[in-house]
Amino acid sequence: MKVWMWPKSSELNFYNDLLSNSLCGAGLDVMDLRHGRLMLKVGQVKSGDIVHIHWMHHAYQNENLLLFIVKSFILISTMLYLKLRNVQLIWTIHNLYPHHVKYPRMERFMRSLICRFCNKLIVASESIKSKVMTEFGVPDHKLFVVKHGHYLGVYSPHGKDFRQIYNIGKDSHVYLFMGAIKAYKGVEDLVEAFNSIKTERSYLIIAGKADQEMQNYLQAIRDKDRVIMDLRFIPNEEVADLIHAVDVMVMPYKEITTSGTAILGLSFKKLMVMPKNDFIDDYFREDMVVSYDPSEGNGLKNAMKRALNMKREEKSPEYEEVLRELDWRLIARQIKDVYQGWG
Repeated sequence: MKVWMWPKSSELNFYNDLLSNSLCGAGLDVMDLRHGRLMLKVGQVKSGDIVHIHWMHHAYQNENLLLFIVKSFILISTMLYLKLRNVQLIWTIHNLYPHHVKYPRMERFMRSLICRFCNKLIVASESIKSKVMTEFGVPDHKLFVVKHGHYLGVYSPHGKDFRQIYNIGKDSHVYLFMGAIKAYKGVEDLVEAFNSIKTERSYLIIAGKADQEMQNYLQAIRDKDRVIMDLRFIPNEEVADLIHAVDVMVMPYKEITTSGTAILGLSFKKLMVMPKNDFIDDYFREDMVVSYDPSEGNGLKNAMKRALNMKREEKSPEYEEVLRELDWRLIARQIKDVYQGWG
């Protein structure tokens, strides 16, 4: 069975590499369909093959409405061509909508149409499945739940002492926000909350590459005392050492469907702070996450304080049991079953 993965690998996220490698380990022949090259390679796809697509919006979105329509027409025509050639189309819906949406009605129309063209859809939780069914009118039998795999063993420590690099004492309490810094991730709320609760022994690290909007915001912050900004893409070889250096990871995202960063934190067995959402219930157990209601003014601030109190209690959540459910070999078997028509 030949699977054309779009994309097979990614420079920004190990998810695709881990998925593709695990499927190869399960006996599948996984080929690469990179973004921007679909039309160049689509002629190589044969009857009976599978085209498994992940982040679909790159193929149709454009700031110009006319180009948005033209690109959408080309994508749908390509999908129609593949279906006529008896190629099975699979789409893993990582987010209900892309983070950037300029034309909401067109976006909803396109995603609803793509759902109709695809033979099967994969989502990472029952809660997302329910949302997809409601938002895009997808029947239950077309949707399959396969969880997002863990990152155990992916990021190795290299002995870099980030506390020393950032001049943070060993007995200090450290919060970490890590990842691409964009407005929807709630960094403004995080800085405000931290500044209202910080002490002489607490620090907030903001690590990741910021877009222009967030760079402007972060540069304009007046109270930066004990806020450490490492505004660059964090190389893979530094990820483990950075996470090991902190006490709590904070993800005050304004919207969460599935969070790779949260699963990364889970893989490192780090206590996390996140707004209440279905994703937490699907992936985490007691004492792994401190959640809060984002509609409450002091919700994030209080959750950050509770998280440090929980760290002091040194509880032992059932991480191993949860991570076994996210083993890539298990995930590969489940996706192979989806390909072969089981479920």
